[in-house]
Amino acid sequence: MTLTLLLSVALARPVSPELPANAPERRLTSTLTELWRSAASPASHEAFVATHPRFAGDTVQIVVELAPGTDTAAFAAGLRLSAEASFEDRIQLRVPASRLGAIAAHPSVRHVREPYRAQAKEEVEGEGYDATMPIDWHEDEEVTGAGVHVGVLDVGFSGADGLIGGELPSEVTFDLSRGAPESSKHGAAAAEVIADFAPDATFTLVSFSTDVEFGEGLQALLDADVDVVNASVGFDNIWAADGTSAPTRYADAMVEAGVIFVTAAGNERRRYRVGPLARVEDSTYIEIDGHYAIAMEAPNGRAHVSFRWSDPFGESATDLDLVVFDASTQRECGRSENPQDGDDDPLEEVDVSGCEENVYVAVYADLAVDPAGLTGYLYAHSGLDDAEQTGIESLSLPADCLNCLAVGAYLLEDQSIAGYSSLGPTNDGRTKPDFVGPTDVSTATMADAPFDGTSAATPHLAGLAALWVQATGLDSEPGEFETWAAEQAKDLGDPGMDNTSGHGAIQGGEIPPRACGCAGVAAGAPVATMSVLAAMLGVHRRRRG
Repeated sequence: MTLTLLLSVALARPVSPELPANAPERRLTSTLTELWRSAASPASHEAFVATHPRFAGDTVQIVVELAPGTDTAAFAAGLRLSAEASFEDRIQLRVPASRLGAIAAHPSVRHVREPYRAQAKEEVEGEGYDATMPIDWHEDEEVTGAGVHVGVLDVGFSGADGLIGGELPSEVTFDLSRGAPESSKHGAAAAEVIADFAPDATFTLVSFSTDVEFGEGLQALLDADVDVVNASVGFDNIWAADGTSAPTRYADAMVEAGVIFVTAAGNERRRYRVGPLARVEDSTYIEIDGHYAIAMEAPNGRAHVSFRWSDPFGESATDLDLVVFDASTQRECGRSENPQDGDDDPLEEVDVSGCEENVYVAVYADLAVDPAGLTGYLYAHSGLDDAEQTGIESLSLPADCLNCLAVGAYLLEDQSIAGYSSLGPTNDGRTKPDFVGPTDVSTATMADAPFDGTSAATPHLAGLAALWVQATGLDSEPGEFETWAAEQAKDLGDPGMDNTSGHGAIQGGEIPPRACGCAGVAAGAPVATMSVLAAMLGVHRRRRG
């Protein structure tokens, strides 16, 4: 690759003119700005859709982030729009591309973007139960999850209805009103692993797809009064991994409400480059830990890459941009130029199209922009070249949570950590993951294919949590469970908690004693529900028993 030519392309890029404060382009992502502008001409729109096929059709799905305190229902009604979902100050809509400008110009709008979509973390009684439970709690003490309510939040549950009364318990409730629940078997496999541990628990399975639906789904599980939640899913490199993102705050709110919340650490170790930012001398290019033309894969000429930096979200004034080039032809095949002028997010995303399978991605900025002191996080879902991978700080969200439990993956055959399993620390320096669980396990859902990834590891901890709740009678004490599980865990690395395996491999050990003289967890006992936001303010569920 001729780097001087690559540099010359960005240096020749004209500087965008200053836009009025109320210009729609200030609130739309650069991709949505292009889509909105293309809608003015059928020919322009056809050309845009040819390189962005996800926008084919009459409407586009968007998320509108509103000013704090804005009534989402009143906002939608005022524009004569119907909301698909809403949570906190975000509303999910489906609108014609031609209306994007008018929506973005509304005085209550802070930002308009595409929805962030969760990724499933996956690359008969399973092997995982035997590996995790050296003492069979089912046989010796009949601890089977009876009276415990488990929630599974996932992107799909195809085939789950056919497992009820067999691989899944007899009491299963479905809430499949969000997302595309028949598009994936992922959630059914996760539920099946939990059922290996807790065959007599009650299950509620809730589907979702986007970040807004994630909040709605958690509220549904809180309203259902679950004791344990399994989320073998995650969002990657669209917020800081420091405990402040919306999905992470919602997960921690569930814990505040007394729910044991278990989530996947992620399979992202090979997909990140993380490091200090610095300008390449006398150029518009910005290095990430000494590299600026970063090689990544684009299978079939398509890929998605995102870049964020350590400015505060909603307050970034460091205007950085992202461009992708074909490695062989040096032709540009994707660019993102979202504005950052003091009240924006430090985030750029590019959907790569029309390239060969090997591409370079680079960060650039006007010569007046100073990136010194900032850390950059470059992420490519299709993977970076080996020499570009840094591994660290590669957690999916909400695995950066303050109080929920993040689970990485280890291989059963030799107890080594899976090469893809995400590493800590969080962006604010906390040790994660909390535990690791077995992967590549057998399920009826996946048939002859193993259920793998941290998706498969996570439900082992959720299943153990369900057994612990029944055994101890403590259905509103997530912190007590974490303390107990940490004491039982088998250390797989250097002594002590670390950013590779956390406390160690999940282990059941001896059955814990009952914590009180109560009769146990009573299924269906009345408990007042509340909003997740109330839980975030420290309101706890009434303890049962």
